[in-house]
Amino acid sequence: MKQADRLKRSSGGLRIYVMAFTAAGLKTAERLSGIFSQWQDAEARFFAPARIMEAADDLEASVAARASGEPAEPSAFSSSSLAEFTSLAFAEADHIIYIGAAGIAVRAIAPHLKSKDTDPGVIVMDEKAAYVIPILSGHIGGANALALDLARELGAQAVITTATDVNGVIAIDSWAIENHMKIDRIGNIKHISSAVLENRKVKVYTQCRGSFAGQKANELTGLYQGFENLALLDSMSLGESPDSPDSAEPLIVITDSHSLIKDVRKRFPEALVLIPCVTFAGMGCRKDIDFLPAEELFDQALTELDLDVRAIRSLNSVDLKKDEKALLMLAEKYGIEFNTFSAEELMEAELYTDAEMSHSELVSRVAGAGNVCERAAVMGAIGSPAYAELKSQTLIADEKSGWIDIIMKKTKRNGVTIAVSCI
Repeated sequence: MKQADRLKRSSGGLRIYVMAFTAAGLKTAERLSGIFSQWQDAEARFFAPARIMEAADDLEASVAARASGEPAEPSAFSSSSLAEFTSLAFAEADHIIYIGAAGIAVRAIAPHLKSKDTDPGVIVMDEKAAYVIPILSGHIGGANALALDLARELGAQAVITTATDVNGVIAIDSWAIENHMKIDRIGNIKHISSAVLENRKVKVYTQCRGSFAGQKANELTGLYQGFENLALLDSMSLGESPDSPDSAEPLIVITDSHSLIKDVRKRFPEALVLIPCVTFAGMGCRKDIDFLPAEELFDQALTELDLDVRAIRSLNSVDLKKDEKALLMLAEKYGIEFNTFSAEELMEAELYTDAEMSHSELVSRVAGAGNVCERAAVMGAIGSPAYAELKSQTLIADEKSGWIDIIMKKTKRNGVTIAVSCI
């Protein structure tokens, strides 16, 4: 698949739900089914009103079989009303595709709209697949990217209406999502987009652990001549240096610091804060530990590191803990991935970092690896999309090239251990 695979809201494959309004639309849906079957990690489901399905030519054999009492072949389509489909799709899907009139789709989605950072990407196509039109969450939801991909596959015309795309300038929200960053205060995107469209200067400050954010800030400033990449030493220097912006000046701050984000919110209310999601927690614990000790140590780590929780990409542990309720609850509460690794995989952590690992003979006998939390934190980084991207760009010359740092060594409290790594 293409760029749209980086914009999924849920774990697992990219969930795409398709609703055809007409019998001709079912034929177009069948074409989409063939396309999605070739895309890695795409999970597509197809729906149509019952009356359309019953009238469709490709279901005649099934209908005849039912009439004769013979078992019917299962249909690739599910029967659903438009309202039921839309409710289900907004709850489960990353992308929704309506095949039919745009007005019908607009009225269907209207009651479900919440926020541009949570709404799925929505696309409308005509039943002959001549036009592919993203109508909701074009950037953050990935509808524009998916529409362009589908238009190429179908030989159709993508109709993109967002101002930055029409004018051929960077869409900062799309850039952030594609580069593994979360956005604080979604409403401030418009201040940066307006500045870029009006060819005004935008200052970019970066304060973040690891090397990834600095690398991305350098890339960002090469995408628009008005971006000024300025070093940020600490939160106090943002406002005291000669290059500091005033409160109304267009400003992007790339940081994982919880205190700095609070400071920027107060002093620069229109600034756009981007949070690189390239930090990884590794945790171990006694069997059947209560949730509270696990959460307390997790919160302690965030406080000691001054780390915004949105910077945590994943919570990682050993396979023995794959069903550990406290860890599963922790990942669910904070909306982060939960990954586990075999003891053999954990023992490979030294291949990817120069950091010295702690070792416990007791842990080695129980878990098969002399340390769970530090090794799991490193392996979580290795399995992340950000690390894969760096490797694909050949920015990682060798595995021990300094991209993965352990920023918190093993810390233990009340039967729980934690370590934190970053890229």
